[in-house]
Amino acid sequence: MTELSDVSLRATDYRRVFAVLDRCADVRTVPEFRARIAAAMTDVFPVQVATCFVGDSYDSQFTDPDATLVGGFGWDRKRPVYQEKWARHDVFATPEARRRLEQTRVVSLDDLQDLPAESAAYVRDYLGAWGMRSVNAMHLDLPGQARALVGLFDCDDNALGARDLATLRLLARHLSALTRNLEAAPRRDLLAALTERQRDVARLVADGLSNAAIARRLTLTEDTVKKYVSRILAATGCASRTQLALEVQSFGPPAT
Repeated sequence: MTELSDVSLRATDYRRVFAVLDRCADVRTVPEFRARIAAAMTDVFPVQVATCFVGDSYDSQFTDPDATLVGGFGWDRKRPVYQEKWARHDVFATPEARRRLEQTRVVSLDDLQDLPAESAAYVRDYLGAWGMRSVNAMHLDLPGQARALVGLFDCDDNALGARDLATLRLLARHLSALTRNLEAAPRRDLLAALTERQRDVARLVADGLSNAAIARRLTLTEDTVKKYVSRILAATGCASRTQLALEVQSFGPPAT
C-alpha cells in the first residue's frame, strides 16, 4: 500500500482542503461544527455518506445520541440498532484504529488487520448490509479531552484513493486547529434578557461609545445611561464594559 507521506498533493487537493475550511470557518460551537462538517465532506469529497460523532472522550464518541449523518440510507431507522448492538464494536473503536487515528488522524478500513470477531461482524453485517465498502475516518481534537470522529463511506470500495486520504490528513491537521477552540454549546444571547432600551445601550457600548456619547445619541441624561449600564452588567453577568462589548459583538455587528 502507498504510504500517505509519499503522496504528492496537487492544486486541486489543496483547493478541497480550503473548501472545507471555508465551510467551517465561522462555526463557534461543537453542535454547529457537527452539523456543518458532514455536509461539507459529502460536497467536497467523492463519498456518498459522511457522519460526525462527538464524545467527551475517544470511547464515548460511538454512543453519541446526536451524531449527524448526511447522505445516509434510512439512518434514523438504523441509529437505535447501531447504538444498542454495534457502537462498542465499531471498527474505529478497535485499539489499532484508535492508535492510527491518534497518530495520523486518518485511517481506512483497508489499513486495519486482524479485526476482533465482533468488529469484523460489524463490517460484514452492519456496514455490509448498508452497502458501504469504502470505510474511512478522520479524527479531530475538541476542547479538553473531547474528540470528534468524521466517518466517510461509499458503496464503491475505490471511492477514496491514496491522494484523497493524504488530502484528508492535511485537512484534519488544519481542522483540529479550529475545533480545539470551539465552545461546547451554543452561547446564550445576552441581549435576549434585556429590555429594548437596554439593548440599545448595550449595542452602543459595543460600538465603543462613552456614557456621555450614548446619552447624546439616545437623548438621555448621562446619569440615566450609567444606571442602564449598571443594570445591563448585572443582568448579563458581565464584569465590565469591555466584557459586555465583546459579548455583544460576538452575536453580530455593532449598532453603527
